[in-house]
Amino acid sequence: MKRRDLFFYLPVAVAGGFFVWFGARVYNLRFRSRPQAGEPTWREGPRVLVGRKGELGVWGVRSFEYPLPTGPLRAFLLRLPEPAPGGLSLEEEHYIALSRICTHQACVLHYVPDPEAGSLLYNFRHKRPFLGCPCHFGAFDPLLGGKAVYGPPRHPLPRLRLEAEGEDLYATGHEVPLRPMEGG
Repeated sequence: MKRRDLFFYLPVAVAGGFFVWFGARVYNLRFRSRPQAGEPTWREGPRVLVGRKGELGVWGVRSFEYPLPTGPLRAFLLRLPEPAPGGLSLEEEHYIALSRICTHQACVLHYVPDPEAGSLLYNFRHKRPFLGCPCHFGAFDPLLGGKAVYGPPRHPLPRLRLEAEGEDLYATGHEVPLRPMEGG
């Protein structure tokens, strides 16, 4: 190979590599399927009061910390309009507790109550409120049990087990594996 041929083939190889990477990235972000949030496997944990029945309106949210041996886990308690996998239903009230830690690269999630604002902030149009990752613009749907519905995250958010005692709601454990801390 002559030196002048190298000046032709090197940029072609670099451009070809870029387009292969870009195609793989588009496929992973838009077309590769994401696992559903199935039936959770629970790990026992401390009993922590996280709310009271009836104090949140539909799509209401409260953040709380759940104690773990490695440090507190940031989490959300959400009241939903219908039952969700891994959630708690009490007559006409439906709740779910989800980790606030993104399963992609452990950024702290935000609750996005306005889907129209979410379409501008996260470049993702959804028909209902969702949990958004401000680092890489991932989105998770609480009604689907925290399933990743957009962006780089592949896995659903870990859920926390909820139990009711009278009017009080308690978190009593978490789903395993507790991504991204436990992998799996």
